[in-house]
Amino acid sequence: MRVYGEADRRREAELHERVSSARDALVAAREGLAGSRAAWEASLVADREVVDALWVDDELDTGGETSGEWIFESGETPASRSGSRHRRQSSQGRIQHDSVETERVLAVEEGGVLYTWVRFEPEHAPRALMLQFHVQGLGWQRRAVWGDDSIDYGRREEDWDGYRRMGSLPESGDWRRLEVHTSTLGLSGEHHIDGWAFTQFGGTVLWDRAGLERGAISATLRSAASAAARTDTQQFLLDRLQQSQSPEVRRARTELAEAEEELEELLAVLPLTLYTRRIDPPREVRILPRGNFLDTSGPVVEAAVPSFLGVLETGGRATRLDLARWLTRPRSEGGVGELSARVLVNRLWAMLMGEGLCPSLDDFGGQGRPPTHPELLDTLALELLASGWDVRALLRRIVTSRAYRRSSIPDEEAARRDPGNRLFARQSRYRLPAELVRDRILAVSGLLVDEVGGPSVKPPQPEGLYRHLNFPQRRYMADEGAHRWRRGLYVHRQRQFLHPMLRAFDAPAQTSCTARRPVSNTPLAALNLLNDPSALEAARSLARVVLETGGGDRERLAQAMRRVTGRHPSEAEVARLEALLRESLEHWRLHPEKAELFGGGDARTAAWTQVSRALLNLHETLYRD
Repeated sequence: MRVYGEADRRREAELHERVSSARDALVAAREGLAGSRAAWEASLVADREVVDALWVDDELDTGGETSGEWIFESGETPASRSGSRHRRQSSQGRIQHDSVETERVLAVEEGGVLYTWVRFEPEHAPRALMLQFHVQGLGWQRRAVWGDDSIDYGRREEDWDGYRRMGSLPESGDWRRLEVHTSTLGLSGEHHIDGWAFTQFGGTVLWDRAGLERGAISATLRSAASAAARTDTQQFLLDRLQQSQSPEVRRARTELAEAEEELEELLAVLPLTLYTRRIDPPREVRILPRGNFLDTSGPVVEAAVPSFLGVLETGGRATRLDLARWLTRPRSEGGVGELSARVLVNRLWAMLMGEGLCPSLDDFGGQGRPPTHPELLDTLALELLASGWDVRALLRRIVTSRAYRRSSIPDEEAARRDPGNRLFARQSRYRLPAELVRDRILAVSGLLVDEVGGPSVKPPQPEGLYRHLNFPQRRYMADEGAHRWRRGLYVHRQRQFLHPMLRAFDAPAQTSCTARRPVSNTPLAALNLLNDPSALEAARSLARVVLETGGGDRERLAQAMRRVTGRHPSEAEVARLEALLRESLEHWRLHPEKAELFGGGDARTAAWTQVSRALLNLHETLYRD
């Protein structure tokens, strides 16, 4: 199913209304042609000036790309022309020759006939002939076919502009003209033809002069307009031509096409999500006396909520959608929205401040610890509810507060009176979650791609990590290119087999719901940031960024420190980094064959990569102070 926002629903309703109005306008425009039909049909029979725009005749001179065999030979040609050459094409099955995206372009004007001359003998007759046109903006989606349905290009059960059945093959033994009116193919004055294909199925066919007669009316339409009794096909062709020439009909068609295109574009960008739809009737559920599942004498129960929390209003059997609405609906409307808002506010506060207003994140109830600031919790919850659950506004409210912007360094008295910072007199210090650790090292190194949405990211990981996953065995293919530097939120997860970087920084598996992540401090985290391929590439990138800045080594070291930690380094810190740079440079100069891993073979870049590795492993890099 598609996931809609309120603006999306309004926009879709507006577009559906536009489509409906445009369809009504198109029907009205078509019906309005009846009053002028007699005069219009009389104009078809009248003589008119015809301009012949040639496509191909005695030689292939259209330019562009060509395919198939263009075999020109001398011989008898149609009596209507003076040339002496034609093309021969033979096959046992489907075959064609074409030219496309040519220098020669035929502009379709109001009215007109596309034609070519063909000849074949009865003993070598094809099963089908097709003229196929490449229209700028439409591609090869305009075709006319004579004979049976052997040629499958664009074939559908019902006729459409991309496959028009023109009836039986012409008579054999003499030159015959295949012709199709431009309106029959849905072409009008805004279209341009820059490609033409001549297709047959079986037989031997002689093909000759092809082109577009502007201002012409095909012999079929001329005879239909003057006939006293018409067939259904003749009437269809006449109606189609009149509609193609009517400004009102064309305008209504354009408006309908634009509205339908906008509707398709809206639906195309809406995200899709999987959902479960019940097919069988719901299972009967009973209270089991003494827990005996064989005893079915207990009363039947249905989905509901605890009675002390209110009533779940629903038109029938309660669904998960009913439950979701009850959870977010305020108490005045029979829901528990105030309680749900308190829980969410507490989680968001803990995410930003290191600890919740109610310390028991996973037990927000009578058995948990009471909130330290109940009035603040209530106020933020009511604001969230009144805003229509605008989480972004709530986050902005918290991060712009004085409480959030305080220093995490306590004074001596505050540390003595409130060592756990329960009163939030200062900010908290805590290590970033696993996904944000990845984001931080990619951001400071200049690699982070902050594109929103899209498929999962598969960074490099040790081979054989999924060896215990069977039925079927998983094959992990690491991503290449900029896509692999997207945010940690999108890193691929395979059941409990997390990417080693996520597991090293205590990301939980997706087999259970976790309100609070444990935080460990082990050598695995440091080893990961030192040796993981993504971390190594981040260190290389940071080294390249620093080397591109001006100044000497000390200025570059200070710049690197500021970029990673957000503060100026002390003299002692610069001295230690300078010593590391010097030792690394000496090492890589003595072992140039190993510098490839760190700096692409350059000892200087490898040494700066070593310094970058140290900076990316600092406490200040991984912790929020």
